[in-house]
Amino acid sequence: MIRGAIFPHRYIQGAGAIRELANHLPPLGGKALVVMDPGVTTFMTPRISDAVGEKVPLTFLIFGGESTEAEMRNAAETAKKNGCDIIVGVGGGKALDTAKGAAFFHPARLVLIPTICASDAPCSKNAVVYNPDHTIDRDIHGLFNPDIILVDTAIIARAPTRYLSSGIADALATWFEAESCMVTRHVNFTGYSGTRTAYAIARLCYDTLLADGAAAVRHCDMGIVTPQLEDVAEACTLMSTIGFESGGLAGAHGFHQGLAERPETHRFTHGEKVAMGILAALFMTQKPTEIIERIYRFHLETRLPVCLADLDITDTSREHLMIAIKRMQKPEDCTHWEPIRYDEEDHLAALLAADQYGRAIKSFADATMQDA
Repeated sequence: MIRGAIFPHRYIQGAGAIRELANHLPPLGGKALVVMDPGVTTFMTPRISDAVGEKVPLTFLIFGGESTEAEMRNAAETAKKNGCDIIVGVGGGKALDTAKGAAFFHPARLVLIPTICASDAPCSKNAVVYNPDHTIDRDIHGLFNPDIILVDTAIIARAPTRYLSSGIADALATWFEAESCMVTRHVNFTGYSGTRTAYAIARLCYDTLLADGAAAVRHCDMGIVTPQLEDVAEACTLMSTIGFESGGLAGAHGFHQGLAERPETHRFTHGEKVAMGILAALFMTQKPTEIIERIYRFHLETRLPVCLADLDITDTSREHLMIAIKRMQKPEDCTHWEPIRYDEEDHLAALLAADQYGRAIKSFADATMQDA
C-alpha cells in the first residue's frame, strides 16, 4: 500500500515573528496582494507595511467577510490586475481561505499570517468555500500547501480567547480521526494511505492539548505569551494540519458538516461545531468511559460546547436534527471514514447521547459551583 504525506513549506512561530516577513517575502516574488480580514485592518495594516518596508510593493484588499467563490475570484482578479505574484492572507480562517482560493484561481506564491488560532486553516492546502447564506458549498484542494505560515504569538495572545478555544477543539479532533483512518488505511489528502509520521504527530497534538490547553486558555485571557501558549498554538496550526491532511478526517468533522447546516449554528466558529462533533463521535465509536469523561472535562476547562444548547440548538426532536444528520450522509463525506459504516440512526443516537451527557455534566458543574 502506497503511503503519502504533505507539509507546509516553511513554518515560523514566535512573539514578534511578524518582523521576519521582510526576510521571507522578497525571495518569493516581486509584488504582493495582501488579502486582509476586515476585522484586523486597522491593527495589522501598519504592522505588515512596517515589516516589509520597501522590499516588496504591497496592494491591500479587504475581503467581504465570507469565503465565497466570488470573493476568491475577486481577489484573484485584483492580483492579476496589479501584477502580483505573491498573495498574502492576513486574519482568521475565512480570510486565509479566501487568499488560498485567490492563489488557486490566479497561481501565485502563498503566505498566510493568522491573527487567531481558531482552526488549522493556516497550514492546510484546503480552502472551504461558503455560500452567501453561510452554508458550506465545497472545498478547494490546492496542489501545494502555503509557502510560508507566519504565526506571531504576541498577536495570537491579544485575540479573544474564544478563538484559541475554538482552535483547540479543531485540533483535538485530529488524533481521534487519524486513529480511525490508521485502522481503515483510508486515503488522506494526498490520495494515499497515511504515514506513521502523520499518526505520531496527530498523537503528539492530542497529548500537547490535554497537557497545556487549559493553561494556554488562561494565559490568553491575560494576553501573555508563555511556553504553554506557544506549544498549544503549534498544536492548533502545524501539528493539527499535518495530522489531518496526512492522517485523515472522520466522524468529528462529519458531525460538524451536519451541524453547520442548522441556521442556529451559523454564529459559532468551525471549532465550536467540531467540539460537539468530537463528543458525538466518541459515543458513536464507543470509546471507553474514562476517555469520554476526560474529554468532557477538557471541554469545560477550555470553554467549549458540551451540549447542543451551547450551539443554540434547543429543538432536539428527530425531525429537527435529521436535517443535520442527512447532510452528513453524502457518499464522499468524511463521516464514512470510520472503521464501521454507521447509518443515520447511529449518527442520530450518538448526537443525542452526547447532548444528554453534556447537559448532565453542565448541570452537575453548575450545582458544584453554587455549593462552593
